[in-house]
Amino acid sequence: MAGITMTKKIKAIASDYDRTLTNESLVISENAVISLKNARKNGVKVFLVSGRKLSFLERVNKDRGFVDMIIAENGAIIYNPEDGRKILLGDGINELKTAFSDVDFPVDIEEVIVATTAEYLEEVRAIIEKNNLSVDIELNRDDVMIMPAGVNKCTGVLKAAEICGVDRQHLAGIGDAENDLKLFAAAGTRVAVANAVQRLKDEADIVCSAPYGDGVREFVRSILK
Repeated sequence: MAGITMTKKIKAIASDYDRTLTNESLVISENAVISLKNARKNGVKVFLVSGRKLSFLERVNKDRGFVDMIIAENGAIIYNPEDGRKILLGDGINELKTAFSDVDFPVDIEEVIVATTAEYLEEVRAIIEKNNLSVDIELNRDDVMIMPAGVNKCTGVLKAAEICGVDRQHLAGIGDAENDLKLFAAAGTRVAVANAVQRLKDEADIVCSAPYGDGVREFVRSILK
């Protein structure tokens, strides 16, 4: 990242969670949290964006108080920790959950989306076809997420940015995996941590020299200089 000159004023940072704010063992970087808190003190909004459940992300933030908006379930839920307001995105949520409620492979039926692992991708596609579901499939390393059509990290982040009055050209998106390509689509500045998959690095405006949370801290420090 050395030598990068920021030409856009960053007014919001949308950061992925797993392997972006955390290490490979999924332990959150407290140094990254401190940096993001500092960004908020300097007027920068912070969005936490993840495929994880809202209840988990709420606990992460409740212990630390470092985000303005939580975008959970890969963009399907937008939550404001300050006032408790929650928005669900997508149509056909009940049909999606019903179709996967009695399958013979492990699935996690969440508030909006359904998740499983990549080894069951063909079974997932068969159920979608059988039930004529209007959904999208998102891949994230070894995980598969089945989403209402048109719902993803991009739509979730853009909705959060709209609520906070932030234009996308002033929003930075930070991630590590394939599903963060949709996060990049919402961002004026696209940032990949050093441990990111090559496909994401190829699309990034900035590739941090440090991995995981240290990469997040590196980027935040660069915009607060």
